[in-house]
Amino acid sequence: MERDRIDKAQWILIAIAVALVVSFFAFGMVGGRPQDQPVPTPSQEQPAPSVDEEGPQPGVPLVPVEEHETWPDREPRNPDRQLDYEAPDPEVLLDEAPSEDLTGYWSQSVAWEACGEHECATVQVPLDWEDPSRAAIDIAMRRVPSTDGSRGPLFVNPGGPGFGGQDFAAGLGADYWQGYDLVGWDPRGTGQSTTVECGETRETDAVYGLDGSPDDAGEEEALLDGWTTFAQDCRDASGALLDHLTTIENVRDLDLLRHLLGAEALNYFGVSYGTYVGAVYAELFPDRVGRMVLDAAVDITDDEETVSQAEGFERALRAYAEWCAAEDRCTFGDDAEAVLAEIAEFLAGLDESPISVGDRELTQSLATTGVAFFLYADEEAYPGLTFVLGDAMEGRAGDLLSAADQLNGRGPASYETVAFAFPATRCADWADEGVRSAYQEWGRMVSKSPIFATNMGIDLVCERWTADSAPYLKLTAEGAPPILVVGTTGDSATPYEHAVSMAEQLESGILLTYDGAGHGAVTGGNECVSDVVGSYLVDGDVPDDQTTCT
Repeated sequence: MERDRIDKAQWILIAIAVALVVSFFAFGMVGGRPQDQPVPTPSQEQPAPSVDEEGPQPGVPLVPVEEHETWPDREPRNPDRQLDYEAPDPEVLLDEAPSEDLTGYWSQSVAWEACGEHECATVQVPLDWEDPSRAAIDIAMRRVPSTDGSRGPLFVNPGGPGFGGQDFAAGLGADYWQGYDLVGWDPRGTGQSTTVECGETRETDAVYGLDGSPDDAGEEEALLDGWTTFAQDCRDASGALLDHLTTIENVRDLDLLRHLLGAEALNYFGVSYGTYVGAVYAELFPDRVGRMVLDAAVDITDDEETVSQAEGFERALRAYAEWCAAEDRCTFGDDAEAVLAEIAEFLAGLDESPISVGDRELTQSLATTGVAFFLYADEEAYPGLTFVLGDAMEGRAGDLLSAADQLNGRGPASYETVAFAFPATRCADWADEGVRSAYQEWGRMVSKSPIFATNMGIDLVCERWTADSAPYLKLTAEGAPPILVVGTTGDSATPYEHAVSMAEQLESGILLTYDGAGHGAVTGGNECVSDVVGSYLVDGDVPDDQTTCT
């Protein structure tokens, strides 16, 4: 018995370490090697390059956004959104525009200041690129200098949407890719940029803890009312910012940053949602794409039959169940089906009987989110999931709730910006077909993902949002140089099929497959993947399409 206690303690320590890595990876902050980094001087002024008004203009696509091909709208479009809801006195304050047109944004200098071993700066971008005189917002960025910087900036994005990129650049570390200065920026609405604000912690706890699998009309009404109030709270706090959080606007900001840092072409590495940022950039600015790596690609098609994220997590849960059934210390069942049945019964039981954790509760949807936290990683996280689930099944649910908090962006006392920026950006980018359609879609997902879709439930945040959505561009990046798309066969959050379809849809897409598990591959330590990506970024060596690493 003493031996068992020691082993369990060791396994839990390993699981905690893995879980920390998972949290960084899920939030796009994994990677990096410790390096000696140059310490910048207290302040360095980087003058803006000149702009030839007859040539390409920073942030302005050669082909206007409205002239790009879009996927057909499904009708009705955003029928239940609260588009007439207004905020009389929003908390988020906007800056005065530096000029009546874009010239004031193009000509600003970048004032780099020391932030630890790195350099940080804040620049202004238009709130509305089509009306630059209206107001400006702040974009914060961090530069991690390489030892020589000979290749210029490599912009990096961790995904989300809603996560800032500064920590991602810091986590990768100097000289992660030889000769590049890594630049992570906090996209509009996130991090230290002008951020989305919503309700207080107690109000946000209430909405994230809602019963997402309503069993009767009363529970359906409570769910709809909760997301209705959440959307209003976000408008009350954030005001007009909510109308300008699309990825289209984000990549126009990115092109301005590229210009201000003196780069003729954008070299870029994006993970998860960061692949959508890269693909949209390549669509709007194909002539300015340098070397671009898109890892853990999201779906950019209009195919209703594509594999959903819920199905991806269902696959990952089955892989865990198969491991558990063969592992002596995992006692949830003797075969995969028995393990899945045990987990499903536990999660379903929380619908009627959530577990108290201090002054909070572990609900059905929060518990499912906590399980998903571990499934972002590969089998190294399985022991941790085993012990956390086992404890929760015995009524000790604090660790599983903490895992859910990691994914939801909840700290010990308050929520991080991602809890608000994630839905705000998601709803700005993609249209919905209303509350009734959302329930119908949830029913279809339950048949394909009987554990995850059933217990995660339905959220109606976009269906009741207070801002409209952008046109859904058909992304082909015509005229762009080769773009490296990386997909992992066992990726839970962005199923492998999404990488295949992205590489096919982008005219210059090249697919690199990692045959393994986990969300993303480039920073995962696989030597083959590292060699292929490094050779592409550093030497410009484009791999053969459909190269596979194991």
